[in-house]
Amino acid sequence: MSRINFDLQASHKMLMLLDEANVNTESIIDRIPGVFLIVNEHHEVLRANVDFMDLVALDAEDVFRMPLSTFFPNESWKIFAHNIKQVLNSENSDALLRFEMSMVVARCDEHAERQFHWTITRRNVKNDGEGRLVTVFGDDISAMRAAERRLAKVFNSIPLGIFTLNKDGTIGDSFSSCLESMLDCGKLAGAAIEEVLFKPALAHMTEESIDGIKAIRACLGKSELDYGKHSMRFPTEIFHNTKPDPDDGLWLRITYQPIVFNQIVEQLLIILEDRTAIVNAEQEMLVAAQDREKAIALEKQSLAVYESAIRDPLTRLYTRLYMKDAVAALLWKHDRNEIPDLSMVMFDIDHFKRVNDTYGHKSGDLILARVGGVIFDHSPDPVIPIRFGGEEFVVFMPADGGAALTFAEAVRKEIEMLQFDLGGGIVIQITTSCGVTAHRKREVLEDFMHRADSLLYMAKAGGRNQSVFEL
Repeated sequence: MSRINFDLQASHKMLMLLDEANVNTESIIDRIPGVFLIVNEHHEVLRANVDFMDLVALDAEDVFRMPLSTFFPNESWKIFAHNIKQVLNSENSDALLRFEMSMVVARCDEHAERQFHWTITRRNVKNDGEGRLVTVFGDDISAMRAAERRLAKVFNSIPLGIFTLNKDGTIGDSFSSCLESMLDCGKLAGAAIEEVLFKPALAHMTEESIDGIKAIRACLGKSELDYGKHSMRFPTEIFHNTKPDPDDGLWLRITYQPIVFNQIVEQLLIILEDRTAIVNAEQEMLVAAQDREKAIALEKQSLAVYESAIRDPLTRLYTRLYMKDAVAALLWKHDRNEIPDLSMVMFDIDHFKRVNDTYGHKSGDLILARVGGVIFDHSPDPVIPIRFGGEEFVVFMPADGGAALTFAEAVRKEIEMLQFDLGGGIVIQITTSCGVTAHRKREVLEDFMHRADSLLYMAKAGGRNQSVFEL
């Protein structure tokens, strides 16, 4: 028997081992998203889906029996091969391994590395011709990692001192790059907050503010209710001076955000904003009227930066950054009966991934913008509409569940009637599913949103394009 015939027989036997093997096996494999490979114990590729072949710019005949090592840098391949060995030799019949690793891809006549999240699983059968087999799944996470790098770059470029305060009153290991220069201190991790932040400011602090420093420590490790009592006393602005010149310091505005777990304040997120230029401008305004325009310009710039941080440019809705503070205030008011009711509506565009995959992300952005516009138009103050992420939107309103359901249905029905002209004679319509629920007293935001998300899942499971409501 020729080698080619032997290869064809071995490949055919391998394909018959697939759980859903039938005449459509080839098309089923090709429709698997991301990279999908079947590899023998000699690390030869026996089957690859279309996505993989597009990435490496090869066809099925070229890929067949090609060493998998071809597509990885040398050092990376050693780890990859070791992971395959671990799966094959595991005593667990359902053994699998997940890890990240770069792969060499071919795009635009250039070879480059892209980052993937890999899953290796063992086929629990042995093929006489090929030996033991594994399936290899790969999700391309290059875009996600690039976005994380961009976010880190933006984070480090923001002129804010950001850090976490541990329960023992010491600064955590992670903080923004601006913090050390702002506090003029080289060793911050593990340092007491009184020493690095407040001690240089004591000469300019009132007795009330000094007492507020003690309140910071007093709230750590306590319940959210206790935090509320103490937080009103926290110092919110200090003059921080570590230089011999008593006037050579920084005016810092301090913002506090509790990090809560199981209703206990485990840490504080503290943000320091250098307001020295603004404060100096305000002081100069008292002496010289001509400096007034400078102060206004600085204030407008500060507001513009804040607005860009809390508004999603695509939908005009608020971002998750804004949600933390604004919704925390609503929960606080509802818990203390300052507002009688508080409800949430969670929207999700049905089959949005299919739209993106079929018509492209530009069309997806068009849909997100118009859906966000509908939600925005239905959300007058004090309703808080938020783009929570991707195709998911959350709306908080100081109203009972019935009013929230009426709101959700009005938005859902209007979106259902929209027509999206994608060009080239293509016009589509979309629908949304909604979860609607009312806030329970003392319920933390995480649990509140979890209930709404569960109701949204019920709407999806029940056929989509509907609102599921629960008090």
